Amino acid sequence: MKAAVVLHSSLPPYVVADTLRRSIDEERITLFSLSGYKGSRPVLGKVDESTFRLQKRRYYHNSFAPIFYGRFEPETGGTRIEGYFDMAQWVKYFMWFWLAMVILIGGQIFLASLKDIVTGSHYIHGDKRIGILIPPFMILFGVLLPKVGELLARGEKTFILEHLQQTLVARMEPGNPVSTQS
Repeated sequence: MKAAVVLHSSLPPYVVADTLRRSIDEERITLFSLSGYKGSRPVLGKVDESTFRLQKRRYYHNSFAPIFYGRFEPETGGTRIEGYFDMAQWVKYFMWFWLAMVILIGGQIFLASLKDIVTGSHYIHGDKRIGILIPPFMILFGVLLPKVGELLARGEKTFILEHLQQTLVARMEPGNPVSTQS
């Protein structure tokens, strides 16, 4: 389960939704923007009746950057806002598929190349070293690429949480997993 971030605002839920909508640019792709999205606000997202998602506008592509998925509901004296950070679902599915294919196909190439080198057989044509080096390298690449994306996006979680706190006059519940002290 994802680590939940909880905030409390004295604003009623309908005001939270409206205020959030006015503070962000909707995620509408365009060719005529350096960020790839219409508008110029620093936060992009989508706000529905009781759910929302937010991401920091960036001027480079990073599919592994954090997106805040949240929901809000009424509570005594205002609104409870709860959410978590994750990457886009399609990115996770693609990476799992890609790694599975690398393991299934690359694993067979790796094992056949290894068998050729050890036994002197000829299952693989060409340089056997490529069959030994490339599959593990592709797996390592598939594991490290998301980490590089996270590194490039450092500070974005804090930025989104500070945006929520300032925009919604919200206070963070003690013990939240993401600190705004970065």
